[in-house]
Amino acid sequence: MGEMRSSIIILILLLINFAPLLAEKPPSVAIISNKADEPTAIFLGGLLSESRVQFDILGPRDFQRALENYDVIILLGGPKAYDGVGEISSNYIPPENATNLINEPRTFLISIYKGGRDIIVIAGHTRQETKEAVPYFFRDPIRVTKLWRWAGYPVDFRDGSYSIYYVEKWLYDNESMKFYSVPWGSEVIKANKVTLNGSSFFNVTYKSSYIYLGVNYTSIDYYIVDELNRPKKCVFVQLTNGEVSSKVERCPSGDSGLGGTQVYVTFKMEDYGNRTEFEIAGNPVRRSRIYQIGDKSIRAVLVIKYAMRYPSWEALAPFQLMYVNPSLPFGGRVIEVNNRFLEGVPVTDTVLKLYQYKP
Repeated sequence: MGEMRSSIIILILLLINFAPLLAEKPPSVAIISNKADEPTAIFLGGLLSESRVQFDILGPRDFQRALENYDVIILLGGPKAYDGVGEISSNYIPPENATNLINEPRTFLISIYKGGRDIIVIAGHTRQETKEAVPYFFRDPIRVTKLWRWAGYPVDFRDGSYSIYYVEKWLYDNESMKFYSVPWGSEVIKANKVTLNGSSFFNVTYKSSYIYLGVNYTSIDYYIVDELNRPKKCVFVQLTNGEVSSKVERCPSGDSGLGGTQVYVTFKMEDYGNRTEFEIAGNPVRRSRIYQIGDKSIRAVLVIKYAMRYPSWEALAPFQLMYVNPSLPFGGRVIEVNNRFLEGVPVTDTVLKLYQYKP
C-alpha cells in the first residue's frame, strides 16, 4: 500500500510540474550517402523532418566538411559501400563486426562513435538491411546519441499497452562450481494516455521489483513521451519496503558516462538457410528463436549490444544479448540477457523473459 501511495504522489507531481525539457538548440545533422543508398538517406531524412530536426544529405567527398560543421554525422553503408563511403565507415566499425557484416546474410549494424561529435554508421549486409536498420536506430541505439530527446519514431504502443517480464538472476555455487538461475523479480511496463497543456502524451512507467534478504527493493521510472516516443519529462524513483529512498527528476542526456572515446555497437542477425547459430567467445548462440507466450508463437531475432574503447577496440563493461520482434510494444524485447566477462569468460548476470503483453 505504501509503495502504491508513493507512486501515485510522484505521478501527480510529475504531471503538475510538466514543462518542455528542451530549451537549447537541436544538434545539426549531416547524412553521408552514396547514390545507391540515397533512398535510405531520404527515408532517414523524412524521419528527422517529422521530428523537426534539420539535416543535410551530403556525398562522401563532403565528410571532412561535415566533421567541421555538424554535431551528428550519419554514415549510410558498411566497409564495402561504394564511392568512398566504405573507406570512411570502416574507421568507426570494429574490425570483427565489419567482417561479420560482409560475410553474414540478414545482418545489420549500428555503430556509434562518441567523441567530440557523434559519428553514426548504419549499415546492412545489403542495402535492404541498411534501410531496415534505420527504424531500429530510432527505437533504441539513439538513446546514447545527441539526437536523443530530439528525434523519434512513432510509438509502438497504445493507451493501455503493457508488457510483463519475469527476471532470473544467475548466482555462483561454490560447491558445484557452476552458475545457477533463481527467480529474482519482475519488470512491468505500462503506457497510459494523458493530456497536458491541451496536447496528448503517454505516461510510460517501468517498474522493477525484487526481494533480497527479506527487503523489497523497487525501482520505478516514469516518462512523459510524445507520439514519437521523445521524453519530455522523466522521474526515477527507488523504494525500499514501499518507502521512497531516492528520487531523480532528470531525463538522460545521451552522454555515455564511461569517459574517453567509445563506440557503441548494435549488431542484429537472424537465421538464413543453415546459418542458425553465431559464436560468441566460443559459445554458440541461436540467431532466431520461436518463443511461446500463451497460445502465441513469437519469432524473435538476435541483437547484440556492447561498447568498446576507440581506437583500441577494447571491450568495455557488460554486454547484452536480446531477442526482439518489432510487433511487440516497448521496443519489441522478448528476451534480454545481461552478461559480463569473468576472467575472459562471458557470464550471465540476469535474464528477462516476456511473460505477458498487450500491444
